[in-house]
Amino acid sequence: HASTLQGFQKLKAKNLDLFNRLDWSKVGQEIIDELFPIIDGKYGRLPHPPSYLTSTATVEKWRRLSKVDQECLNHNRNSAETNELLPALRNMMIEEKKDDDHQDDWLDEEMKSIKWPTTTSEQIDTISLKQAAQSFFSSSSTAHTEIATTKEDNDVLQSCINHQSTLIEPFLISIRRVLHRYPELMYQERMTSQIVQRVLTDMGITNYTVGWAKNIHSKYYDPDTGKVVQTDEEDEAKNDGGGHGIVVDIGSGQEPCILLRSDMDALPIVEETPLPPDQRGNVDTAKFHSKHHGRMHACGHDAHMAMLLGATYLLKSLEDEESNEGFVFPGTIRIIFQPAEEGGAGAKRMREEGVLSKFPPVKYAFGMHVWPTLLSGQVGVRSGAMMAAQDNFTLVFDGVGGHAAFPHLCRDPIVASAAFVMNVQTLVSRGMDPLESGVVSIAHIDAGDGAHNVIPSKATIRGTIRALSDDALSYLRDGLVHIASKTAEAHGLSLASTEFAKDSYPAVMNDDELFPLASKCAGLVSDTGKHTPVNPTMGAEDFGYLAQGVPAAFFFLGQGGDGQGDVANVGCGKCCGRVPTNLSLHHPEFNLDEDVLKRGVALFLNLALRSLKKLGEE
Repeated sequence: HASTLQGFQKLKAKNLDLFNRLDWSKVGQEIIDELFPIIDGKYGRLPHPPSYLTSTATVEKWRRLSKVDQECLNHNRNSAETNELLPALRNMMIEEKKDDDHQDDWLDEEMKSIKWPTTTSEQIDTISLKQAAQSFFSSSSTAHTEIATTKEDNDVLQSCINHQSTLIEPFLISIRRVLHRYPELMYQERMTSQIVQRVLTDMGITNYTVGWAKNIHSKYYDPDTGKVVQTDEEDEAKNDGGGHGIVVDIGSGQEPCILLRSDMDALPIVEETPLPPDQRGNVDTAKFHSKHHGRMHACGHDAHMAMLLGATYLLKSLEDEESNEGFVFPGTIRIIFQPAEEGGAGAKRMREEGVLSKFPPVKYAFGMHVWPTLLSGQVGVRSGAMMAAQDNFTLVFDGVGGHAAFPHLCRDPIVASAAFVMNVQTLVSRGMDPLESGVVSIAHIDAGDGAHNVIPSKATIRGTIRALSDDALSYLRDGLVHIASKTAEAHGLSLASTEFAKDSYPAVMNDDELFPLASKCAGLVSDTGKHTPVNPTMGAEDFGYLAQGVPAAFFFLGQGGDGQGDVANVGCGKCCGRVPTNLSLHHPEFNLDEDVLKRGVALFLNLALRSLKKLGEE
């Protein structure tokens, strides 16, 4: 929403067609002059708060005013309360708007730190990449899609991809560091989206679409507690509604179409990553550390975005004015930057919004994740289950409280909870096929107010269930409720409520028929010349929603090192100190091996071009 008259003027300058379609009869000019984008007349309903409003107090006042104004509109009268609220809200908005007015300046300043490929040698290598791609697609040989067995099986296309990916490494590192400094939680990735959009625009790509992955569940991380909160009503004070996803189509706009995906959101973690000193012994935290206290890119999503932006840059260089397709490759490569992977099911939202089905429909989807438990230089992939299906649960046992000296007069929910914790373990050990895998973990039990002599009336149990198939997850979900209800009944209590996540994550299933191509591409970019076979993990990823819709493959990019050997080439890789990169994802000291960035770019390019070649030959 444009929040000032100046904002409307900027909108008019940028998009005259959209500006002319605005219904000006519904805009109160007097209120616009007061800095309020109010519709439906002078005392009409306020829309969602502008995105620059970050203060909870300001947003709450906005919502209160909105509610009052709607009541006045319904009864065709003015409101004394509105007249009281307007000046106070206006003053609060003015202060926050001052900070927002400098937003473009901030973004301009950050863009100066990005090291764009501009040298003559880089431009020449881009031409070589285009020539290699032209030769690749003009050949009718299927050798390009056969499984590579040794490093010598590399071809000319891969040599050009590898060289060009290495050449743009400073570009990749600089983008990743900008993104790392501004982590945002799920459905709040406004600044992250602005950075990605600016980079795309500066590449000469302007046909991207925004507004993807809207939050339909008001589900967000509370920045103060780090907990996932779910409510049935809109809570605009903590959630701006999402919609920060970006989709870019590169190519002819025709079939076939393949999809490359990166996630965007960060975690509610205070960053504690130690940094290597420079040659003078100084540590520059501004190069790396989060500027948003309590939020951190501790899962590598900043790296994923940088890799996909690098791949986008090189794919854009494959434009060919002499080709009817407009590019040296046939078809379309759909590039998506997806919000809310960390519990918000952003991939599901984008799938529901049509990212797979819109023309041209997607045939294959590919994604990847940096993986600290694999050594740097390795690329892991497997056929079948790659990551687990996952759901979270909250159970409430309702008993009878009382004095701890008289337990016979109570119905103790704590004893029932302890029995449930033990009973539910049999779901896996005695209920599942021993050759299948499942996890039931109790992560939190809450009962009582801390008194030593009071038996509480309620106990709340929270945890997670995971399995390597959607059917097995369904079994665990049903069994969990059954055991909880019977345990409560046996102790004379009731199971007051049972809640599961609004969006449980499906298993990430790598398509069997895509595996030869996936392993080929993994081998081409790995140091060993072969893909690294990996076991499935009980970690979860909402990429599973995309894999449910189309054949897909998901990869683990090794980045692990102990800080002592060459496998831990951290940061610039040239300074005298090194920092371990093998700490687990979501660790407050998680650190990225930035050497993985060029490998991710090369993997994205190989997957995109070779899958289009495969589809064209079918």
